[in-house]
Amino acid sequence: MDIEDLKKSGLIFYETIVGSRAYGLHNENSDIDVKGFYWVPPEAYLGLNPPVTQKDGHISDDKNDNTYYSLYKAFELLKTANPNMIELLWMPADVIQLRHPEIMDILLENRRLFITKQAYCSHAEYARNQIKKARGKNKKVHNPEPETMPVKEDFCRVILLNNLDLQYMQEDNMAAEDYEKYPSEENGWTVNGLYPFRPVPLKETDIDLSQYHVASLEHVPNAFRLYDYSLGNPKGVFRGNDTLVPESIPKEDEWGNIVGLLIYDKSEYDKAVKDWHSYWDWKKNRNIHRWTSQENKEIDYDVKNMQHCFRLLYSGLNILTDGEPIVRCEGELLRFLKDIRNEKFTYDKLMERLSVLEKKTEDAFKRCNLPENYDHEKLDKLYRQIMEAGRKVYS
Repeated sequence: MDIEDLKKSGLIFYETIVGSRAYGLHNENSDIDVKGFYWVPPEAYLGLNPPVTQKDGHISDDKNDNTYYSLYKAFELLKTANPNMIELLWMPADVIQLRHPEIMDILLENRRLFITKQAYCSHAEYARNQIKKARGKNKKVHNPEPETMPVKEDFCRVILLNNLDLQYMQEDNMAAEDYEKYPSEENGWTVNGLYPFRPVPLKETDIDLSQYHVASLEHVPNAFRLYDYSLGNPKGVFRGNDTLVPESIPKEDEWGNIVGLLIYDKSEYDKAVKDWHSYWDWKKNRNIHRWTSQENKEIDYDVKNMQHCFRLLYSGLNILTDGEPIVRCEGELLRFLKDIRNEKFTYDKLMERLSVLEKKTEDAFKRCNLPENYDHEKLDKLYRQIMEAGRKVYS
């Protein structure tokens, strides 16, 4: 079942706009994200097959802009004090699009059962870690990928027999202690083989792998003997669907065709391809307005992520002081968060603000009387009560 099927099924009993539009932080470029809950009949869990209306307990569209959770999955996430799930129970009325009172009223009337010290920690710890990474040296915006996909040859290195030249060294009577005095390239490789058996990147050689064959090197993963077949009907190292194909080399070709060893780091190639697709998918689907300042080097942190993290911290503080998260931001908090988005603070100024906020939350944590964790028996009773109400609605 996909999103469209779910919407037609009538099984959704709660649906709300989430994100910046719920927080009051949206602008004209903000996306509209929706989350909600849907009903799964209890008897669906009795068979050997999982319920047909769920995959891992939730149903999403391709971009995850719209996500719906089964009641069971919702409770699983609520029990871990997942901040995004906790917020769904405190949404402002003006963003709630659908609410079945016979089911949701029971859940909302008991929502404080999920508010514990763990709920504060889930907000604060995540936010602090994200703030300290906000400059994002590893973020995609600072690490653009080339337009062309990685190729396997860029993850190949070779050890060439003709570069060992041990005879030259012997004739020159070079002593071991003189090796380091001999002129060398930065990567430690020399044509005369001062440092033998050092792999060099394939691209630094004139080798065209389409003219070569390889055979597996026994007991050494990712390493192959490399043979030159440029004068005899070469099949290439990578064939068919671009897979490296080792083969048996005739005995008469062993010494005549061998040129050295090929090392192919397939895992690094696979990672590079994954990173390349991830970057260009992000580039294609991103909200371009979010990243303009960082790409132009005008500011050195992700303002939207920073805004989100400070909102979580203040929401966590409110859990300690008032027993509930902040969803709709207002007043001074709203102005402060908008100023972050409008790039009015340097990173260092925000770190000063963070220090003050951490002191407040530390003091509030010491004074609060929230339970350490949820009451399993009460939540189990609540879940059964809601399931019974749902059964009556959907019978």
